[in-house]
Amino acid sequence: MNKAFIKKYGTLLLLATGAGIIFQLPYIRETFYVQIQNAMHLNNTQMGLLSSGYSSMALFSYFIGGIIADKFSARKLLTFSFITTGILGIWFSMFPGYEICRIIFVLMGISTIITYWSACIKATRMLGSSEEQGRLFGLQEGLRGVTNSLLVFGMMAAYNSFADKVLGAQWAIRVCAIVVIIIGILNWFFIEDTKREENAESVLDVAKGMFHAMKMPRVWVICAIVFTAYSIYGMLGYLNTYCVTVYGAPESVGTTLGAFRYLIQAVGGVIGGFLADKIGSRIKVIIGCSVLFILSFLGFLVLPESAAVLNVVIINFIFGLFLIYVVRSMYFAIIDDAHLPAKSTGRVSGFVSFLGYTPDIFMYTMIGSWMDTNPGKTGYNMMFIYALAMAALCCVFAFILWRTVKKDKVSETEVAK
Repeated sequence: MNKAFIKKYGTLLLLATGAGIIFQLPYIRETFYVQIQNAMHLNNTQMGLLSSGYSSMALFSYFIGGIIADKFSARKLLTFSFITTGILGIWFSMFPGYEICRIIFVLMGISTIITYWSACIKATRMLGSSEEQGRLFGLQEGLRGVTNSLLVFGMMAAYNSFADKVLGAQWAIRVCAIVVIIIGILNWFFIEDTKREENAESVLDVAKGMFHAMKMPRVWVICAIVFTAYSIYGMLGYLNTYCVTVYGAPESVGTTLGAFRYLIQAVGGVIGGFLADKIGSRIKVIIGCSVLFILSFLGFLVLPESAAVLNVVIINFIFGLFLIYVVRSMYFAIIDDAHLPAKSTGRVSGFVSFLGYTPDIFMYTMIGSWMDTNPGKTGYNMMFIYALAMAALCCVFAFILWRTVKKDKVSETEVAK
């Protein structure tokens, strides 16, 4: 095993570990929704507003982050992001009051996005050739799942070690925050600094490059794919709570499912990445998964509200998680499928994230409102209908991109002749 291989995949491991763990704090509702809701005495709408505050700032940050990633050192950006997010997490663990927590989540929208997200995507893409993009992003998604699950199980151990559940929730958050800070320190020592000549473009040139990317129709199609797929991902985050509130599963089962989802992430991400490289099209994988999503969400709609079918609900939940993590591993690998230049990865991924993650702004508040005004399965059914629409649109947009890329290949062949 040569040094280049160790360096390449060691860097990928560090990037993947960080990519999963840094988002545990702003997305803590995915695993500790009920515990934090009870500790802070919040309703579903308030929980949604916490996420929406983060997401509103993140939306702006994606756009700016794309420019910054193409201009500044990934090493410095990543280190700053982790340490700052960890400190914010420790502040949040003190439960300083709802309004202060909203400010903390807004600040995390800066620290996890402007200086982090596009820099991470660019660093991953630069690790390999075009033929390796599927497996690189797939492995990153899979490794994120493994490290995420280990972290969440550690957070659960901290939570369960206290009889006082408020104190337990605080220490679960602190465990996550401390790990985030440690990852930041490791980034400083192990991520290579960008060479000076790689940052030769002026800020004005990079900004012009961003607006040039916005003129490309296929970039907008990629935005639509990420928007619809990310909507599905966000809704799946409610399903462990769904099992607790609708089907009577214990809170501990809901949290365990929240941790288990990251093991599914490991399997789905790796299989998705290698499958896409094997068949030679990341877009076809997204199309196939979108069709299966429709069947999965139809299943949630027709299953009765009875504890007797809880196991069936959980199996369908796991199936949906597998599919979404396959698709998530393709999100930014399709930038390569669309034949967009590597040097523009930061600005393109920033713009795609800027629009693609828009559901974060309104979706959690919307779903929280549905659940508060329509108790029980009715509110969740409204969410499943919305998910069905997103799955159908994801399939349509992925097909449009596939046809566009296919036409390009035909044109290139004709020119070559």
